[in-house]
Amino acid sequence: MNIDPIIYEKNDQIATIWLNRPEAGNRINRALFLGLDKAIDKAKADDDVRVVIIAAKGEDFCLGFDGSDPEACLGANETGEVSWTARRENTQEEIDLWMKIYDLPKPVIGVTQGRSMGGGVLLAFMCDCLIVDTDAEYDNSEFALGMNYTIYTPFDAWKLPMNIAKEKAFTGYSITAEEGYRHGMFNRVVPKDKTYAAALKLAKRMLKLAPYTLTIHKELYNMCYALQGIKDIVPYGKEVFNISLALPGTPENEELWRLAREEGGAAMEAKFREMLVALKEEENSPI
Repeated sequence: MNIDPIIYEKNDQIATIWLNRPEAGNRINRALFLGLDKAIDKAKADDDVRVVIIAAKGEDFCLGFDGSDPEACLGANETGEVSWTARRENTQEEIDLWMKIYDLPKPVIGVTQGRSMGGGVLLAFMCDCLIVDTDAEYDNSEFALGMNYTIYTPFDAWKLPMNIAKEKAFTGYSITAEEGYRHGMFNRVVPKDKTYAAALKLAKRMLKLAPYTLTIHKELYNMCYALQGIKDIVPYGKEVFNISLALPGTPENEELWRLAREEGGAAMEAKFREMLVALKEEENSPI
């Protein structure tokens, strides 16, 4: 039975877009990517929708792109050989979706629980406000495994204090719920069973403003950040990401891509999870 990877709901001028691959940690495969893009367009085109909530079913918000789906993760295709042009088109398509969410002329509230990784972190960063559960973790572990995901590092620079953002980029340490709230990245930290209710409460408060006021306020603030250069650095981050995938990586990184080429994306995904467990044990060991 095919299950729709995206669920779209509308109630009281609030549209909720649910990621619906809980059994796969809501990893972004091709169907979820295209469904999310379609749902954002639907919310934008509906004049009755004034606030958008992006949430997810299951224990984790989104564990990044699905390495077992060649169409979602070019590095995990059958041969592992991807042309420079194809890779640039693929990453540009990704950036176009993220920036479509960022530029949506309606407030977007993100609701995240459990872990967010890679593309899941960037998806969350596109939201104007974030409600997270007490166990939320924004995981940058890919960096410490020799992988580069510079596409979302520009948003670290705006959403975190300078020294903290640099530490995350230099180490791949995670951002916990407590830390993210302390630094102003998260608007609310609530128990897991109350995250969506907290988002609805915030959305309904936003509905008290005139529709044009919501839109203009969002555009004004986005303009402020644009003047600081956030949109100028995003294309650079994308190109560095493309370049890094064509360069030799760490032994751990090279082993992941070897598995992708020789045994397929599922084998790569399994090895990646195994490496993450070992990395977490190392991070949590006493000084």
